[in-house]
Amino acid sequence: MKIFIKSIKVILNILLTVIILFGIIFIGLFCLGIQPYVVESGSMEPAIQTGSICFVNKKAEYENMQVGDVIAFKINTGAFATHRIVSITEEGFVTKGDVNSVVDSVITTQDNFIGENIFTIPRVGFIVKALQTARGKIILGTIIIVLFLAGILIGEPSKKKVDN
Repeated sequence: MKIFIKSIKVILNILLTVIILFGIIFIGLFCLGIQPYVVESGSMEPAIQTGSICFVNKKAEYENMQVGDVIAFKINTGAFATHRIVSITEEGFVTKGDVNSVVDSVITTQDNFIGENIFTIPRVGFIVKALQTARGKIILGTIIIVLFLAGILIGEPSKKKVDN
């Protein structure tokens, strides 16, 4: 039984450490101007898969972008797109998804430019999207409560001195 309890304690400590580390990493990235976005279409596959999380440097300089860079920009609907710059004109950047056969109808200007994609994590966006639903929030809250309660219930036994 002691081995089981020790195993549970180790697992709880690992889970809590991972959660804290991810929190610190995301806060650090946010402070550096790097914002995550979930990719919802396959227009950039195989380079960026549907369901990936793109980390976009919002402090990237519009003037420093070059043909071949992958950028995030706002489209007419208010949503954002992450596509590759295929040419630069006087009006702005002409972009295209890697699997698309035609260029985007929106020219990226300084006004709708969000930033440069610096790296992606495949498939993690599916989890993020699921956690944004009501059911996902309930499940996440339940997991956090269960981990917290398990940590309390399995904690170190009281070391009170017993008088004889």
